[in-house]
Amino acid sequence: MHVNRGLLFWGLALVTAGVVALGATQGWFEIPAMAEMWNLWPVILIVIGLAIVLSRTPFAVIGVVVAALVVGFAGGAAIAAGAGGFLGTCGQGQGAQETSNGDFSSTTASVDLTLNCGDLTLGLADGSGWEAMTTAEGDQHVSLEADSGSLTMRSNNGGFPFRDDRQDWTVTLGRDVDYDLSLTLNATDSHVSLDGGQFSRVRADPNAGSLDINLSGSEVRELDLHVNAGSLLVLTDADTQLAGSIGVNAGSVDLCTAPEAGLRITVDANVTFAHNLDDSGLQKSGEGTYTSDGFESAAHTIDLALEGNAASFTLNPEEGCA
Repeated sequence: MHVNRGLLFWGLALVTAGVVALGATQGWFEIPAMAEMWNLWPVILIVIGLAIVLSRTPFAVIGVVVAALVVGFAGGAAIAAGAGGFLGTCGQGQGAQETSNGDFSSTTASVDLTLNCGDLTLGLADGSGWEAMTTAEGDQHVSLEADSGSLTMRSNNGGFPFRDDRQDWTVTLGRDVDYDLSLTLNATDSHVSLDGGQFSRVRADPNAGSLDINLSGSEVRELDLHVNAGSLLVLTDADTQLAGSIGVNAGSVDLCTAPEAGLRITVDANVTFAHNLDDSGLQKSGEGTYTSDGFESAAHTIDLALEGNAASFTLNPEEGCA
């Protein structure tokens, strides 16, 4: 029987990566240890080389299987490590600091931030102004464009996993403006505090990194978060008004809410998506809708749709939210 070795390799590699990543999100493996395993990355080259050498021998299939398992395990370890695994490959964030600022004269504004490799701290302050402090390595600079109703920032590096590309940003936005906020974050450790703000939309795509987002006391009319190979923490309280969706592939999501918050979560579940909603005290209806008592009459509501692959979702983790 003829075996398509290409399909066999990628099938085994992807399954292995998914299992390892899921195991890390469920606590079967220690994530810091997974990051340390990337110090052994030359093993991947050795195994692939052996598979090539064996490709025209009776042991070809064995070589493909071993190579697929090693590559899949390494890929799963990288996914599990997230920012910890990737950020170490793009410098230390040392360099000249630049500060830019301005003012939104409009009552609404769009803010679009794209950061490849580094650290983002985003917060709100009184007023309608904005300020951006950036640190970039070497000759890397930040592309920044702004006017009375918009702010766009782009990191001009080549993105991870190349060295000497790291940029660290601290951005502050005035709380008096209603924002359409878009964040594209690659290999970035992001801390976003939007408490007390007004947002027509908040969209974020963190990839191979972590995102902590505080929405306490804020109104977000459309939330759109998609996590790939990373972690997401969403903080809310009884005064949060929120509707939207969260998707996660090979990662984890923690959502923290107040007991009095009106909460409805709809889950598009599959066997690779683990959650604790069945034990959360919410009322289940249909295939996957979980609702708190008094949701319809609550002063503020959190209405979310969830979807995940090789991922986990935890509502109000036992260890708390920090």
